[in-house]
Amino acid sequence: MMVEERQNFESDEKELSDSKDESKIGAGTPLHDTEETETPLYVTGEKVNPVVGIGPGTPLNEPETDEDTIESKASEVMSEAPAVTEAQAQAEAAAQVVEAPVAESPGMEEEDFALELDKALENEPTPGEVIRGRVIRIDDDGVVVDIGSKSEGIIDRKEFLNAKGDFTTQVGDEVEVLLERRENREGLSVLSKQKVDKRKSWNTAKAALANNSSLEGLIYQKCKGGFMVDLGGSQAFLPVSQLDVAQVKNPDIFMDKKYQFKVIKMNRERGNIVVSRRNHILEERDKKRSDVISELTPGRLVHGVVKNITNFGAFIDIGGVDALLHSNDMSWAKVSHPKHIVNIGDEIEVLVLSIDQAAGKVALGLKQKSEDPWLNITEKYPKDSMVEGEVVSLTDFGAFLRLENGVEGLLPVSEMSWTKRIRHPKEMLKKGDTVRVKVLSLAADAKKITLGLRQTEQEPFSLYVETHQAGDVVSGEVKTLAHYGAFVELAAGVTGLLHISDLSWNGSVKQTGDVLKVGERVEVKLLELNKDKKKIALGLKQLSEDPWVAAVKKYVVGTMVKAKVVRNTKFGAFIELEPGVEGLVHISQLEKEKGKNEPVLLTEGQMVEAKVIKVNWEEHKIGLSVREAISAQEAAEMRKYLSPANKPGFSLGEASGVNMEELMKRLQSKSENQ
Repeated sequence: MMVEERQNFESDEKELSDSKDESKIGAGTPLHDTEETETPLYVTGEKVNPVVGIGPGTPLNEPETDEDTIESKASEVMSEAPAVTEAQAQAEAAAQVVEAPVAESPGMEEEDFALELDKALENEPTPGEVIRGRVIRIDDDGVVVDIGSKSEGIIDRKEFLNAKGDFTTQVGDEVEVLLERRENREGLSVLSKQKVDKRKSWNTAKAALANNSSLEGLIYQKCKGGFMVDLGGSQAFLPVSQLDVAQVKNPDIFMDKKYQFKVIKMNRERGNIVVSRRNHILEERDKKRSDVISELTPGRLVHGVVKNITNFGAFIDIGGVDALLHSNDMSWAKVSHPKHIVNIGDEIEVLVLSIDQAAGKVALGLKQKSEDPWLNITEKYPKDSMVEGEVVSLTDFGAFLRLENGVEGLLPVSEMSWTKRIRHPKEMLKKGDTVRVKVLSLAADAKKITLGLRQTEQEPFSLYVETHQAGDVVSGEVKTLAHYGAFVELAAGVTGLLHISDLSWNGSVKQTGDVLKVGERVEVKLLELNKDKKKIALGLKQLSEDPWVAAVKKYVVGTMVKAKVVRNTKFGAFIELEPGVEGLVHISQLEKEKGKNEPVLLTEGQMVEAKVIKVNWEEHKIGLSVREAISAQEAAEMRKYLSPANKPGFSLGEASGVNMEELMKRLQSKSENQ
C-alpha cells in the first residue's frame, strides 16, 4: 500500500511541475473533485469552522466509496457477521439488564421487561458507526478497547503506529474507532482506528484547502522530488521547491519535525494530497509584515538587525519586516559600498523615512538621525582656507579626505605636487594619513569640495618669474622633444618652450632632434615670461649676434654676389651668402635656354653669380636674380667697349673679346623676350 501511495504522489509531483500556471493550485484554491455530483463533506456554514472531527455515533464515509451511506455500510457489515436470531438477541439483551424486582402484576412485569430490552438494544452500537472507546489492554494480539458494549473490541497493533513506526498509545487512552463487525470468533468486536484517522485527516485537509487555512504535519520520509508528510492519518507529498522560501542546502535538518503546511492540491480518486510549507511561511510573513507596518509611522526610530547587504543598500529586519536602508541614506558622506558602513548581524537604530502600505515596503535612514553637516559648510570651510583631513580612500584620479563626519573632499592627483608628475595618489599618500590642504572650490548644493595639497607650498613658477626677467641667459635640461620644439626644465616645476624657429637664424633646422637630445643641458635665453599663463619662451639662436644686422647693410639692392646653391625648391633655389644669411633665386629669375622659354635650373653645390634685387629686413629675406646678373655683365662689357679709353685700330670684337655677331643675336633675343 505504501509503495502504491508513493507512486501516486510522484505522479502528482510531475503534474505539479508540468503546470504552467502554479497559482491555480496555490494556497487557498478550493479543490474540485473529479466527480461533480459528489455530495460535499461540509456545508456552506462549515467553511469558516468546518466540522472535521468524527464523533461517536457518526457513520464513516470512506474516501474510496461514493455510495457508502450509513445503511448500506451497516448492512454490508451485518451480512458478514454471524447470524443471530431474534430470540438470541432478546436473550443477550435481557442478560445485560439488571434484574428487576418482582412485580405484583404479571402484565406490568412483562411491560417493564420489554422497555428495558428496547433501551438495551438502543445503546448497542451499529456496525459502520464511529464510537469512542478506552484502551484497557495491550498485548501481542492487538489493542483491546472498551467501547461500552456487551463485548470489548480489538484493534491490530499496526493501526497505532505513526509514520515513523513508533507505537503511540497506552492503557487508559481514549480513542475514536470504527465498529466494523460486532463479534469475531473470539467474541470480540472488530474495530478500526486507522480508517477513522484517515477520514478525519482527509476532511481536515479538504477544509484547509477550501478555507485557505494551515494544518500541522510531520515530515517523516524523503522521496523522489520531495518528502512525505504525515497529516495524522493521511499522507501528503511535499515538493522540495515548497519546503522553504529560500533554497535549502541541507534538507535533512527538516526530517522528523512537525511544521505547518498549506494544502495546494487534492486528488479524490487517488487519495493524494500535495502540501506546501513555503506558502504557509509566506502567508505568515505577510501577516506579520502587515501588522508591523500598520504600527509604523514616518519619523519613528526603530531597532533592527542587518539581514542582507547588496550593492545598493542593506535590508534590515525590524520585527519580522525586511526594510531597505539605501546606501544614499547611510551617511552624509559618499558611500562607496554599504559593507563599509554596516555588517550582517549588526544591531542598529534607524529612522523610518517612508511607508508604502500597498507594496508593503519600508524605507529607512541612518544619516537622518543627525543634522546635515553640509548646511553651514561655506562658513566652516571658506574658499582658500587651510584645513586638515584624514585620507579615507584612494582612487586613480585622487584621494578623498574626511574633514569631519559626513563631510569629505576630493584631492585631485593634479593638485598634489608642483614638481612631480603623480600618476596615482598612493605615490604620496596612504589611507589614514592626516594631510593639511587648501580649499580650492566648494559647491554646497552638490556637496562637493575640491582640495589642493601643492597650494600649501609656494608655487615654483611664480617664484622663478619673480627672480628672472626676459634677456637672462639660463641653463636647463631638455625633457621632451616635439615637432615644433623642445621643452627645457629650468628649475623644479618650471619648464620653458624652445621653439624650432628659435634654434637657428636661417631657419634651416627642420627636425628638433637634429640639434637637441633628451637629457642634454643647454644654455638658452629667456625671451618671454608670462606669469598669468604660466609660459616661458626660450631661444637658442639669440645667444649669437643676428647675422642679418650686418647683412642688411652689406647686401643692398644691386649688389652682385657669387655664392653656392644650398637647396632647390619648386619655386627656386636658395643660395647661402654667408653663415646665417641666405638669398632666394626665384625660378622667374633664372637664365633661359637659347631658343627656348625654359629656365636653366641650378644644382645644389653649384657656384653662381646673382644680383640682389630685393631686401626685407623684418622677414629676413633677400631676393636674387641670375638673369639680371648676366645682363649686367653684358652691359658692362658694352660700356667698356664704347669707352674712349679704347685705342684706335682695334675692332669692337677685339676690344670686348666677344664675337660681335654672336653678341648682337643675344641682345636681340633678350629684347624679344622682354
